[in-house]
Amino acid sequence: MADGLEKFIKFGDEDEEIKRILEGHAHSSEDGSENFDAEDGLQTPDIKPVKNLDGKPIIVVIDDDYATLDIMKIYLSRDYECSAFSDPKEAIFYLNSHLPDIVFVDSYMTVMATKRIVSIIRSYKEMAEVPIYYMVYKEEEDVFNSRPEPGIEGIITRPIARGDLQRILDREKMREFVSA
Repeated sequence: MADGLEKFIKFGDEDEEIKRILEGHAHSSEDGSENFDAEDGLQTPDIKPVKNLDGKPIIVVIDDDYATLDIMKIYLSRDYECSAFSDPKEAIFYLNSHLPDIVFVDSYMTVMATKRIVSIIRSYKEMAEVPIYYMVYKEEEDVFNSRPEPGIEGIITRPIARGDLQRILDREKMREFVSA
């Protein structure tokens, strides 16, 4: 524990630096990066997802079906950085620091509603244009095709076929090429 905090805990408000922090007047760190808000004294993290710097596109897969996650990792791992999550909360935590090129999400998640997951992803201004695809079962395909969800680029049916996945990846790559 830092010396200043130990003093604060042991002796109350005697440490002037702790008082200044609590009042929202923290001193700047040596590198000049200070992110205390003078209004409330709370530290607010600066979360800005960034693109992968090694050149591989990032694809995020969110699904509570482990078989689908495994298949997607097998299909994608050679040419893409595939980050697969069975827990949507972990995926959202990951998205706090990574900007994906495409997101595939199960159409019916058990832990958190899929619409909620999509709305959280879309709340990041950096991810407003990231294509999101629902993974649906063949029986559900007509429902999703007849009533497209706002914010969803399209669907891919399960079981995931390599050819269907490749068509989506090629379409997204072409769209990126045309918009560049």
